[in-house]
Amino acid sequence: MSPFLWILQIVLALLFLGIGGQRLTRPARQLRKLPWTDGYRPAAIRALGVVEIAAGLGLLLPGLLGWSPWLTPAAAAGLLALMSLAVLMHLRRGQRQAAVLPAILLILAAFVVWGRLAQLL
Repeated sequence: MSPFLWILQIVLALLFLGIGGQRLTRPARQLRKLPWTDGYRPAAIRALGVVEIAAGLGLLLPGLLGWSPWLTPAAAAGLLALMSLAVLMHLRRGQRQAAVLPAILLILAAFVVWGRLAQLL
């Protein structure tokens, strides 16, 4: 199962590094055009980007560099919480279709948490 977990971690990491990077580098006027950003300040969206980049790095670096192995499931658990909040936010706003991708990412992050914790215990 480890090769599958690695593939899953790489895919999730690349997604969140890309998404987080876009949130950090897009001009504020472009951030405001996204439908889910209504009511959020650009600084909050950029902070979210920092969290996503940190989680993406946390999915990869501990395993690649031989650091503390508990960091990987911790990063995935952070994404699990973040995607849970994203799903709730979209559903509360009536954006059912927009909630699908965060729900899928939530399930994938949960699988990484489960798989990596099972290896640690």
